[in-house]
Amino acid sequence: MQIRLEKFDYHEGQHRYCVLNLSQTLFGEWCVEQVNGPLGAAGGQERRRYFPTQQSALEAAEQDRERHIKRGFVPIPVQLGLF
Repeated sequence: MQIRLEKFDYHEGQHRYCVLNLSQTLFGEWCVEQVNGPLGAAGGQERRRYFPTQQSALEAAEQDRERHIKRGFVPIPVQLGLF
């Protein structure tokens, strides 16, 4: 599962993105990866958190998504490329 969120604040001059990715590791754990930073500029952050079950990882990803939406981010549909 992958969710992309973007925030455009023209008054503050902020254009930011956040990508939340939920995946399973080779060892069977579940990982929630969050990548965020400014759009069109260098910099940004990456954060990974590991969970023992898919349900707990999904709940954490949903909490992160809701927190970003409350801060003014908007979900953007992500289209994956064909292989």
